Amino acid sequence: MGIFWYGTGPDVHIADMSAAPIGVQESGQLDIVLRNNGTGPVDVWLEVENTFVDSDGVAHHNSGLLIPSDSGDPWDTEFVSHEKPIHLLPGNNSVGVWIGYYLPGEYPVKVKVVENSRTLDEDTYLVEILPPEIPRDLYLKLEYEMERRNTSDIYRIYGYLINKGLGSEKNVSTNFTVINEKTGDLVFTSSEIYGVGEYDKTPLWTWSDYPYAVVEIAYGEPSGESYMPVQNAVVGKSGDRFRINVTSTWQNRSVSAELLVPPGGKGGDAYDKAV
Repeated sequence: MGIFWYGTGPDVHIADMSAAPIGVQESGQLDIVLRNNGTGPVDVWLEVENTFVDSDGVAHHNSGLLIPSDSGDPWDTEFVSHEKPIHLLPGNNSVGVWIGYYLPGEYPVKVKVVENSRTLDEDTYLVEILPPEIPRDLYLKLEYEMERRNTSDIYRIYGYLINKGLGSEKNVSTNFTVINEKTGDLVFTSSEIYGVGEYDKTPLWTWSDYPYAVVEIAYGEPSGESYMPVQNAVVGKSGDRFRINVTSTWQNRSVSAELLVPPGGKGGDAYDKAV
């Protein structure tokens, strides 16, 4: 009597999975080691879920790009595809999958190894995405340059929002106010949102060839200039002195800087103070 043995297909399993830490809205890579215990090569496919999750919490299945270890260029279309099988040699084979998540949290990445519609192995790797690090300290710097004309002095004010350390913040609410020192009246106010990165120096002005603000002190008739596209523009008369204040707020923290125009006997720039 003969004995017939029906094989169960290639002996392939997931030997290991690992991912380096990444933050929100950063691209990362899940490294997968596939073990082929057979004596010859075999072609398999990977089905991967939860590789990308958008801002609405929607997971995009099978959207992670595969990066076989024999690809010299990770973006080489000859290698990077879910439409082509992975050629496994006997022993350990490495492949990477791009991952990315818009929000912090824990995301189970489900990996399935398939050959001819048959599941050979499956496993889940829990990816932890930490909240972005908040800048501990930001700094404001204000400085000016003055142009003397026949009937007025023009002060062009420049400002910087400086992050001297780690962390990033996209929503730094920055308020600009001008107070008449003689009367105590609020003359002008505006606000803007800025983003800062790690070890970043962000200018407060919008247009590269124009300052953040302009103060004109007229000794005769005002010049009548609009100073556009500069939005922060104030016109005063002889004897006026204006206190310029800039305050930036982020994640329940704030910092401010002040500048007197015309200056009150001090140098031409001002640094921040914590609030």
